Amino acid sequence: MSRDDQEVLFTAGERAEYPVVGTTYRVSEHWQSGAMTRNLSWLAELQPEMFVEMSKELAEDLSIKNGDKVKVKSQRGELEAVAIVTPRVQRFDVGGEKLDVVGLPWHWGFKGLVTGGSANILTPAVGDANTAIPETKAFLCKVEKV
Repeated sequence: MSRDDQEVLFTAGERAEYPVVGTTYRVSEHWQSGAMTRNLSWLAELQPEMFVEMSKELAEDLSIKNGDKVKVKSQRGELEAVAIVTPRVQRFDVGGEKLDVVGLPWHWGFKGLVTGGSANILTPAVGDANTAIPETKAFLCKVEKV
């Protein structure tokens, strides 16, 4: 692996280019791992495609409506998802500066009854210093309407 490749994998990118904080999570319709859920027809039917949750404010700023196809990009990768505009996700005020957050579930991948972009391709390859568990809960990204 070249030094340039390592820099892409292990750095977060610059906020000027990636102004949104992304986070990952599971939803109740997902059972354990994506590999298991994507291959169970009744669970795949409940969550048929990748989505990204965002605040009404961010969606308005980007001219995105609920259900629109969007692209989420980080320094490490990009994926397409369906926009879910919801009051569950809200814009933060951090020291007088607005900070937008988007949420993406862990679930989709290249194989299964339902496939799609994996949130893992957006997250940096950084491990927690104490446990070496991958740090995939916060990363910089940008969202664009497709």
